[in-house]
Amino acid sequence: MSGKVSFKRDLNWWDCSAIIVGIILGTGIFSVFPALIAQHNVSFALIMLAWIFGGLFAWFGAMCYAELSSLLPWAGGDYTFLSKAYSVKGEGLVSFLFAWAQVFVIRPSSIAVLALIFASELEKVLMFFNLGVGRSALLLAIVVVAFFTFINMIGITIGKRFQNVMTLVKILILCFIIFYGLFKTPDTPISYAPVFIPEGKSLWGVMAGFWSALVLTMWVYGGWNEAVYVAEEAKDPYRNIPKALFTGVFWSVIIYLGINLVYVRYFTPAGLAQTFNPASDLMTIWFGVKGGIIMSLVIVVSAASAIHGLILTGGRMSYAVADDFRGLKVFALLHPKRRTPGMALFANFVITILLLTLSRGGIPFVENLTFYTAGVFWYFFALVVISLIILRRKVPKEEIPFKVPFYPFLPILFLFITIGLICGSIKFKPFETLAGIAILNLGIPLYYLLSISKIHTPKVDSQS
Repeated sequence: MSGKVSFKRDLNWWDCSAIIVGIILGTGIFSVFPALIAQHNVSFALIMLAWIFGGLFAWFGAMCYAELSSLLPWAGGDYTFLSKAYSVKGEGLVSFLFAWAQVFVIRPSSIAVLALIFASELEKVLMFFNLGVGRSALLLAIVVVAFFTFINMIGITIGKRFQNVMTLVKILILCFIIFYGLFKTPDTPISYAPVFIPEGKSLWGVMAGFWSALVLTMWVYGGWNEAVYVAEEAKDPYRNIPKALFTGVFWSVIIYLGINLVYVRYFTPAGLAQTFNPASDLMTIWFGVKGGIIMSLVIVVSAASAIHGLILTGGRMSYAVADDFRGLKVFALLHPKRRTPGMALFANFVITILLLTLSRGGIPFVENLTFYTAGVFWYFFALVVISLIILRRKVPKEEIPFKVPFYPFLPILFLFITIGLICGSIKFKPFETLAGIAILNLGIPLYYLLSISKIHTPKVDSQS
């Protein structure tokens, strides 16, 4: 990287995997998503298959990203891959538009939503113990974002320890819920009906519903690629990043399958489709009124882990973008002792706080921003996979540290599924997708303004 200070290589495969698991296992599994997925399927087999196929798709993508990360083990992840593959004679519009959508909309709005959920659930816990009088959910959201930003500014070592502990606690809690739910006998008779295709449903109707459900599962699996953003801080990235991607996705799939099996066991497929807060309802069945408070604590831990992970990786992406533009160079500085991108982290913090302030504590405002750009984001996933194929033609096979299995079948399959998900997103949320394209295009004039001072410095893989 440019500059005298380089990142500190202090992350092993578990540290990187904890980032992935912490972000994937956010709050989606506790919210309305399981019900929406069940509504599209309304059968036990199709519900579980939607989560399995979503996990397989995430794994396909993770393997493609593992090869790209082994070729380009630098901070920035997708931005770096897109920049390398699509920059022609100094033009990097494609990679910049990705960064524009991520840095200014998708990531800060995702953090803001999680922070507001964190604050809302924490407020319930504080009120239960008579400690929450006069506290504002918006203020709590701002405080948690500020705290985790500060933790990441201190250094990658303390940042990874926070992430590891929170992710481990989250995994243990979710495993307890799964095992308790599977071994506890429900008060009502267990029914998995309908098991396969619901009566009266046509094959075409089932396939259309399944595809819509897959779009939703991939929303919940979001974060499977996050380890690539810290590749420059990983020990032996050629080995540890692929291992982290595989492990993170694998355990996320196992936990999601276990949780949904428990949901169906207690609510039935049709009942789950009508249960828009399954986690809280389930805890109430098990533990009565206190069950809701217990679930609020679970969501607080889960949201905190996801917030911290997104802040950690987001700072690296912003750093990589700023490193390519002279006008943004101040945000590409690493602290000489802590070796963290402090200014990039601070910039991300400011954008997130701005969104939180504009939301006035209302989740729908920032959630809609995420919906607007989520469909468009699949375009970039497709372009990243194409970049893998482009780089494969340029780099000798023997020089690739990690090779995606079953090449070119797996990347091409991932590409076709991505195109299908783009079409599914357009059908599922046409207005939001068009709005996302409009937001994306706002980055074009900014790119050409910044390009006046664009710089290109060869990246060096530091092993320090």
